[in-house]
Amino acid sequence: MHFTVRGWPASMPDLETIKKEYLRRGVCEIHDMGNRFGAGLLARTILRGEIAVKSCGYALYKKGTYGAFLGKGVEGGEDIVREVGTLHRAGADFIKVINSGIVSAAGNRLVTDGGFTREELRMLCEESREAGLEVACHANSDSAIRDAVAAGVSSIEHGFFVSKETLNMMAEAGVAWTPTAFALLSVAAPLPHDQRRYLEEVVEAHLSSIHLACAAGVKLRVGSDSGSKEVSHGGSFFEELRLFRKAGLTNDQILSAACTDTSEIEEGNYLLVKEDFMQTGKIEGMYKGSMRCQEG
Repeated sequence: MHFTVRGWPASMPDLETIKKEYLRRGVCEIHDMGNRFGAGLLARTILRGEIAVKSCGYALYKKGTYGAFLGKGVEGGEDIVREVGTLHRAGADFIKVINSGIVSAAGNRLVTDGGFTREELRMLCEESREAGLEVACHANSDSAIRDAVAAGVSSIEHGFFVSKETLNMMAEAGVAWTPTAFALLSVAAPLPHDQRRYLEEVVEAHLSSIHLACAAGVKLRVGSDSGSKEVSHGGSFFEELRLFRKAGLTNDQILSAACTDTSEIEEGNYLLVKEDFMQTGKIEGMYKGSMRCQEG
């Protein structure tokens, strides 16, 4: 998620609303994927004790390409060293890197321009590791995802047009995946018929990839990209869960992607929730209090 509302930075009243929307649905940990103002670092302090927040502060993107509203542009080793160091000192929980553009609604190309060279990606991952920080990577297109996995990222965010071969690479390397299928459907809704239909077809293929990823052993995470222009906080988390169900995942696989307290699985208590949680839009822990469900 992002600490934005319809794409704009969240105000103090917005933060209160965001908190209430998540808590009443049983979500008590959220992963902020950044905006150029670094609002998530402030939100982490304000919401402490009520919602656990992990934040990248702001994202790092290749200067002159996609990502200006999400963070700061970098180019070359000096920029990379400086900005990773700045984020580390600011208390970022992880580094967010943008290694592609977004899915193109026009359909004349898969993904818009954006992303780093392989050497820059490798340097970003190395600098982050030296600072003790994992790297979450926005990447669409199989080549951008593959480059990110080879460079040593910890997770892929979005990941449209990923191949079966790259999913196997991700499983081997222990790279997690946050597919954000609902976010693209939300973008598609107001578009002209041809563009909307094309993006709906992209999402259908994406759901097949989610199914393949689960079978391959890729660690899936649930994230709705909440805070984007067409994606609201709270309810969209459950829309993403429903799409995981449409992808063929079982309740326990879906909750494994959605919740942080995975020790519950081993203890045999993980699925002590109401069976209709996806319909009601609320997850209620029935063992040791509320389960720690997360959104990214």
